[in-house]
Order: sequence, then C-alpha cells, then structure tokens
Amino acid sequence: MPELDIDKPRRRTKTYGVLLASLVAAGSLILVAMTQEPKSAVSSPGPAKAAIVPQIADAKSEAEIMFRGKSFSVMQRNVAFPFSGVVTDIHVRGGDTVDKDAKLVTYTLDRESMMHVQRVLYPETVLRLKNAVEEQETALMKLRDVSLPVKELELERIQKEYDDLRNLESKRMAAAEAVSNKLRQLKAVKKDLLSIRESIKQTEGTVVKTKKDLAFYEEKQRLDLDLLEWQTKRSYSKDTQLPLDVAYLTAPIAGKVIWLNLELRVDAEPARGFRAVLIAPINPMVVRCKVHELDLVKLKIGDKGTVTFDALPESMYTCKISRIPWVSRNPSLEVPADYEIECRLDDADGKIKDGLTCNVKVSVRQ
Repeated sequence: MPELDIDKPRRRTKTYGVLLASLVAAGSLILVAMTQEPKSAVSSPGPAKAAIVPQIADAKSEAEIMFRGKSFSVMQRNVAFPFSGVVTDIHVRGGDTVDKDAKLVTYTLDRESMMHVQRVLYPETVLRLKNAVEEQETALMKLRDVSLPVKELELERIQKEYDDLRNLESKRMAAAEAVSNKLRQLKAVKKDLLSIRESIKQTEGTVVKTKKDLAFYEEKQRLDLDLLEWQTKRSYSKDTQLPLDVAYLTAPIAGKVIWLNLELRVDAEPARGFRAVLIAPINPMVVRCKVHELDLVKLKIGDKGTVTFDALPESMYTCKISRIPWVSRNPSLEVPADYEIECRLDDADGKIKDGLTCNVKVSVRQ
C-alpha cells in the first residue's frame, strides 16, 4: 500500500482559513469606506463646540426635593386680661370663627381695678382744679363788678368833698384840719383802689394759670379714659346703663379661636395678664420645614412646590417658598447645619389646622 501523507490536508486547511480571514477583513474595510462621510479639507473647531452646548443644556432638568414639615398660622394674637376680675360668661369655644371686635369673655372687675376706674373717671386733680377755677372767677367777678365800681364811686365822692373843702378853706370858711383829714381819707381810698386793681390783675393771672393746669389734666384724663376703654372694651360715656365694674375681652383680629386656656371658666378669677384666648387667621397658612444645608443652597424664594398633609391624603395644596433664613437651627460645629424654611400655601381652604404634619415637594433646577 502506498504511504499516506497526513500533513498535506492540514496545510491545505490552514491555507484556506488564512485566505477566508483576509477576504473578511478586506470586505470590512470596503464597507467602512462606503459608509463613512468624506472629511472636508478645512475643519473648524467652532461647530463641534456648538454641537456640544445643546447636549449640556438638555442635561439640565428639574428635580424635586422633599421635606417634612408642619402647618402654622401666619400670625397669632394673644388675648389677655388687662385687669383682675371674675369671669361671668364665655362667648366662644375652640375652633369658632370670630370677627374683629367680637366679644370673647365677659368679667367683672375686682375692687382694686374698680378703684383705678374711679380714679380715671373722676380724677381728684381735675375736680379740684375745676372748683379752683370757679372760685377764682367768682372772686374776679366780685372785684371787677362790685369792689372796683364801689371804690371808684367812693373816690369820686371824697375827691369832690376834698375839692369843696379846699375851696371853702380858700374863702376862710373851713378849717385847715378838716382839709387835712379829708386829704388823708382821699389818699386811703386811692390806696384801696390801687390794691383792688392789683388784686384783679393777680386774680386774672391765677385764673389763666389754673385753666392751663386744668386743660393739661383734662387731656391726661381723656388719654387715660381712652386707654381704660380700650382695656375694658366698653364706652363709659355711652354705656351709662351698664355697671362700671363690667368689662369684656374682644377679638383683636378676625380669625379662628385656635386655643382657649383650660383654666378659663365661669366664676374663675384670672389675674392681671392671664392669657385667655389665642386668635389666628385661617387663610393663608404657612408650612415650616427643616432643610439640610446641602438642599438649602438649591432653593430660592419663590420656588413652587406641593404640600400633602398626613391627615388629608386626598388633598394636595400648592405653595411657594416665602422665607429662607441665613442662620441655621444648630450652629454647632459637630453636626451639619439645617435650616427652617417657610412655605406659604396658596389656598388653605379652611381645612388646615395648626400643627398638621405634611410632605413638601419643591421643584428646583439642577
């Protein structure tokens, strides 16, 4: 048998493989050359940069930051007792909506407070000065209308008598001593007349000064009365049928009674300064949130967001950031800073109470 050469098929297979690989590589190069656009002779870097800018701009998008917070009224007004007294009636309950100047509580003043009311309504200084003005004007009228005319008539009479005596003396029909006596009498009357005129001038000055003092203390009484009526929430000149010891607490603003002191009861005797009621407007409301320093730098006043309250999950409210503080809540160096921002609700619709927890989502540009 002839001897078989087994290396020949191997060399042939290897040759075929190399040839096939070369054909595939050549076909790939031809395909790439056909699909690639020819390069221009002069290339400018400008268009390449311009093509990148829109891609960067498109990368900027809005993102949402979420905070936890609680609802608060934009303002709260305390109503306290300006005087001590005994509560006789409470006109409101917690949650009631009240108008400005609506009656909240009726109470009667204690004895010390009533003494203050009496001093304001009937000030001793004003009464004394009124009596002084009346007495001084009466004395001035007597001096002007009685004493002065009488003394002037007396002077006129004595002057005539003196002139007659001198005329008689010149005719040696009257004694010189009688003329001297009448002269002394004339001088005394003139002195009395001068004294009366001086008294009139002094009394006029005293009346003017007393009237000025009276005007000052009457103005002071008017101011004291205005303050007293503002404190007791009543008019003493108009409410003449109302006992002087009755006073009221009224609402300083329109809003809702969000708090009543638990010790405020009928027949209770609150002391002066006792905080009785808290009034707050119900719309608008704000939400205050604690924000980490890394999120704070992304926010600005006016950024819009949405609020969802845990107690009202079916309702969603819109808001805007209204306050961003500069000072952190915890300035300690050991921990990161966090800040308390404030978001104002666009419409609280009267359902939001103080202290409701919520989630706030604010849209920011990245």
